[in-house]
Amino acid sequence: MSPKRRFHLGIDYGTSASKIVFRDYGAPGGEAAIIVLRNGSIRIPSRVCITPAEFLFGDDQKKSDDCDIRESLKMRVATEVTGNPTYYLGPLDDLPTGFSACDLATLTVWHLISEGHRAIEKYLVGRTESFTVGMTMGVPMAFYKDEKLRSNFLAIARKAWALYRNEGLAHSSILIERAQSLLHKYSAAALSPIPEYEVRDWIRSEAEAAMWWPFQSPAISEGRYAKVDIGAGTTHASLFQIYSNSAGLKSGMAFSGAVSIPVGMDAVDRAIADYKGLGSDFFSMRGLEEEIIRSDAAVRGALLPVQEEICEAYRKSWIETYQKIREYVAERTAWNTHKVFVIGGGSLVSTLVEAVRIHPGRRERLELAVLEEPASLRRADNTKVPKNELPFVAVAHGLSVIGLSIPEVYTPDEVPPMPEINERRERLDHEDIYAK
Repeated sequence: MSPKRRFHLGIDYGTSASKIVFRDYGAPGGEAAIIVLRNGSIRIPSRVCITPAEFLFGDDQKKSDDCDIRESLKMRVATEVTGNPTYYLGPLDDLPTGFSACDLATLTVWHLISEGHRAIEKYLVGRTESFTVGMTMGVPMAFYKDEKLRSNFLAIARKAWALYRNEGLAHSSILIERAQSLLHKYSAAALSPIPEYEVRDWIRSEAEAAMWWPFQSPAISEGRYAKVDIGAGTTHASLFQIYSNSAGLKSGMAFSGAVSIPVGMDAVDRAIADYKGLGSDFFSMRGLEEEIIRSDAAVRGALLPVQEEICEAYRKSWIETYQKIREYVAERTAWNTHKVFVIGGGSLVSTLVEAVRIHPGRRERLELAVLEEPASLRRADNTKVPKNELPFVAVAHGLSVIGLSIPEVYTPDEVPPMPEINERRERLDHEDIYAK
């Protein structure tokens, strides 16, 4: 009996829209990474529509007249779990009785896994070979380093996977009564504990996933970098160092600071719509921001408050890093010229890119790092990935990788402050990565 063909789903569960990439480890000529499409788009809506009888997933056509729409559930989970209202700025309206934000997120991820599975079936159409599927879900680095958030998102991923493995593929809708029964059946208590080293198989930080391909690329050298991901409803900023082993080969990444804020392209589009007097019709701005700004320079002024909030994520991440390097002049000097990766929807708006490439501590312009196109990556319709789509799928692409291909990564809570400069050190510990 021949072995099953192996696939792995990278699920970038987004605040507004999700992206999925599946990796085919048995592709002729070497492994391939395929972007899942929904109606020709790489974006799969993350919102949940609620009617009196059922939940609907992946639908961006329904209006508030058709159903109760719940947006930004990912960030609502963060507020629900931590009690911190700054994660979620939307209205905390009631969810259906007996359901939490974690519950609706679990059902959404089950739907996303099922979308990935169906895409693999379509990809293999006409072939008789059987296949096996794995999955890794992304979470913001700021969530991953928080033990409470990490454990809750891990539970969401594992419960969604249990639903997929035991109940089959999710449909675009599910009766509320059945959803409640299934969630109870696969409650967290029913899931066996897993060792710490398996956590990254289930969930991985979006920051390290997005930087997986640059880490592999010979065009990106060891050194210090920032990654600013300006998404629809959130901005995630992190600072990290790519370091090498004794043989001079890149061997890992160490993140010294990571911050997430609930402000992103939705806020940018609202500001533009308000400036133009369009009221709540801000979704019509999506994808047109650069053109609008170029045609009307005054829009830049209207965007300044939102732009400052987006930059605040980068600034706070820098503060977290600065507090660790302390009085080490050489280390501060090295960080003075770090390069910046900008991804997400905001990477297509030059005004935002120019704002976040300013060093938060020195107010000087930094060099942008280029996100290269992976040779093995293509869309499910077998077309090449357009350059303007690459910043949106970087996370899902990195999440589709498993095993020894994943580099060693230290999260901000694992990177200690550098020792006091007058503290005698006989030798450097492995964790003292900044001394390299």
